[in-house]
Amino acid sequence: MAARNVLLVALIAVTALLAVTSVRAYPTTDLFCFMTAARLVAAGADPYDAATWTSATAGVFPDYRGVPRASPCPGRFGYPLWTALALFPLVPLAPPALAAVWQVLLFGGAAIGSRALARATGRPERAPGLTLAVVASQPFWLTVLNAQFGGVLLAAVGSCAVLLSRRPAAAGLALAAGWLKPHVVAVALLLTPLRELRAGRRAPAVAVVLVLVAAVAVSLAVRPAWPADYLVEILENRRDQTAAATSLVGLSVFVTGSPLAGVILVVGVLAAAAGLLRERALAGVELLAVGTAASLVVSPYLGSHDDLLLVPSWAVLFGAGPVLVAVVAVVLPWSLYLLKGPLANGEGLSGLVPALTLLALATVLRRSRER
Repeated sequence: MAARNVLLVALIAVTALLAVTSVRAYPTTDLFCFMTAARLVAAGADPYDAATWTSATAGVFPDYRGVPRASPCPGRFGYPLWTALALFPLVPLAPPALAAVWQVLLFGGAAIGSRALARATGRPERAPGLTLAVVASQPFWLTVLNAQFGGVLLAAVGSCAVLLSRRPAAAGLALAAGWLKPHVVAVALLLTPLRELRAGRRAPAVAVVLVLVAAVAVSLAVRPAWPADYLVEILENRRDQTAAATSLVGLSVFVTGSPLAGVILVVGVLAAAAGLLRERALAGVELLAVGTAASLVVSPYLGSHDDLLLVPSWAVLFGAGPVLVAVVAVVLPWSLYLLKGPLANGEGLSGLVPALTLLALATVLRRSRER
């Protein structure tokens, strides 16, 4: 126990140092892209206009290693307009303070999400072990360095899991935070509300839908033409990025030059998971774990930092023992990611992590039914 706590503190200290380097390298993080969109919209400008976006994001800056590089904001803004609107409260902050506040949110969100997911499994004493797996994981380190949404979304999913049985409307509102980055939680946004509806509980589904309706209404009021511009960016201008993404589709393009094998693999993984889970009733944290893992398997456009949303799966897998969690959460992601050197690609074989995690999760859940 003492050794685990010492290791946890040491890893938090190391990742905090990574956070400091990320704050200093703000213009080369994804947060710079999000906040540029928020600032443009606040000023009445269009983040989906190529010339406006290029002008606002252009430049070469030192990254967290001190190496000069261009800002990571190609094309135009690649998220729904409501994502930029949601970040309005941070617009008044100067870049250093903004980046520091964001890192606090990421660390706090990861802690809240880990603790909540442990509670949702009925074993709150597992929270320190799950938190240790999170801070040791490659997805968390990449989330910190890229200043992505992972910690925020993890807090939302964890809060949903722990609130579902007690405060269903609040659980739905927590899950609705997934609309900030819907392509990494799409299946969970669908499965959990539908499962609650089938159980006669409408509040979570109503909350998720109402938040989406409000987000669409406000964003259309601000800029009516944004959906068409956003779709053009996603379907046309992001093809090269999707081809290089940390997903099964991206990995397929890298290995074979075509997305076809990746699409077939996605279907195969989902079919295998569905077969394993046949006749296994899922609810609460188990359903959220399957939904978030399946979302990452399905999405063609990912970074390995998005795999932080596999933490619900890790929480459920804890029931099969901490060794399995250590392998799935730490050893597997780091090992596949470190193959980026020999393979000469962006993130190694990280695209396999969600698929392997989903299959491990489905296998453990099936065995728990058979006991």
